[in-house]
This record gives sequence, structure tokens and C-alpha cells, in this order.
Amino acid sequence: MSNLYIVATPIGNLDDITLRAKKILQNIEIVIAENTYNSKKLLKKINSNARIIQYNDHSKEKDIEYILDILSRNDIALITDAGTPGVCDPGALIVKISKKYNHKIIPIPGPSSIVAAFSVSGISSNEFQFIGFLPKKQKARQDKILEIKNSTIPTVMFESPHRFNQTIIDIEKIMPEREIFIAKEITKIFETLIHGNAEKIQSIFSKENIKGEFVIIINGDKKKKNNTTKNNDIEKILKTMKRENISGKVASKIVSENFNISKSSAYKLFLDLP
Repeated sequence: MSNLYIVATPIGNLDDITLRAKKILQNIEIVIAENTYNSKKLLKKINSNARIIQYNDHSKEKDIEYILDILSRNDIALITDAGTPGVCDPGALIVKISKKYNHKIIPIPGPSSIVAAFSVSGISSNEFQFIGFLPKKQKARQDKILEIKNSTIPTVMFESPHRFNQTIIDIEKIMPEREIFIAKEITKIFETLIHGNAEKIQSIFSKENIKGEFVIIINGDKKKKNNTTKNNDIEKILKTMKRENISGKVASKIVSENFNISKSSAYKLFLDLP
């Protein structure tokens, strides 16, 4: 069986290509690419003579069959416009089908706009959720933003230039004060990094002829997170006191005095514990 290399490519600045990715693309004969124009520029820069076959959202079943036929005889590299194939990208289907035919799938990691944006956001967190693009339909989009509002961890998403302003308007309606970080055209000449709430972001971009791709990071609900942490701490303390056979009356008094909750609420929690 042949190898299918999943090659991450630069997200803007072509000098960000990794040595391993460069070596693979220079020595491979066939490259599957979402956009032939962008891919030709990259291959030319690294002196690769690989033949490009286009595969995108408009490709048909016969195109996949053609790719699989080539893969049965040759190693292939799969790339996308920018970043890693298979992440918000039609190439995921090629990977899935190639696995069924027992081809070896080899990841060649590289630049990531998600991680790059988060690293410069200043938003402190050991975890975040990535949701890709918001739904196109307004009701579904607003429902998703409401989910994000209720999340206690940061949310990272992509947004296209023609939907960006409407997305920020929707965010302002649902969570006007929430901390937001915007990374536009990251690693490119007109890279823009902005921190603020939705109103500030809207005031900056509403007057602009928007071009380029965006990474949007929305911080989690800090108040809800603090409450969750507080409740977890209370539960741990009550469990410990219950194991030590301390009465519910005494335990609820101690917790009430130290965590600013009523004795009755603390006592109920005590009774509900196993």
C-alpha cells in the first residue's frame, strides 16, 4: 500500500514551511490540493515539480476514485490552502476513505493559525474549544453564540471576511462585555491583532473593506467558572467532614462562614452527598 502524507503548509508567510514538509513536497510526484493557484506558488518557492490534482468541496465521487487509483500505485501528499488538511477542510474525506483501503496515513505537522492566534491572545487557559466556522443561517449562528456565552473555557473559531461583521454584531447582542481577541491575516503583511469587546471590534472593522481570514477567540465565562470552582471546593470539604463523622450542623456552619453561602444550602449539600 502507498503512503498518504497529510502535509501542513504555511498559513500566510511561505517561509514558515517546515524542513520535513519541504522535503516531502520536493520528492513527491503527486500533490492533492484544495486550491491550485495557492499551491503552485508554494511548490514553485520550494522548487517542487510535483503534479497538482485539485480536490475541494465541489469535487465529485469520480474525483475521489481517480485519486484512490493513483494512490494505489504512488505515494501522494495532501495539502490545503493554508494550515493542516482535514481541519475545516474537504480533505478529511480522502483521509477517511484512504484508511479503508489500508493506505498508510502519515501526518507532517506544521503551522497552525489556531495555536498561533491563541499564543498571542493573552487569554490564560489550560484548555479551549475549537468550533471551526459558525453556521451560516442566522438562527443557528445565534444559537451557537449563546452556547459559547455559557462556556467556561475560551472558544476559538474561524470566520470569513464577508460574514465577519455580522458575527461581531451577533456577539455584541448576546455577550456585549465578553473579552474577545481577533487575529486577521496572521503571519501575512497586513497581520492585525486586536483585543477588546465586541463594540470595540465592530468600531474598528465596520469602516473597513474587509479582506482575509479571521481567527476569533472568545474568552470563557469567568464568573461561571469561579462559581464552578467554588462549588467543587465546597463539595470536597463537605465530603471530607462527612467521612470524619462531623455532624451536618457543624459542617454547614463552617462552610457557610468560609464560602459565603447560607447554612441551609450547605446543609442540603451535606445531606445529598453519598
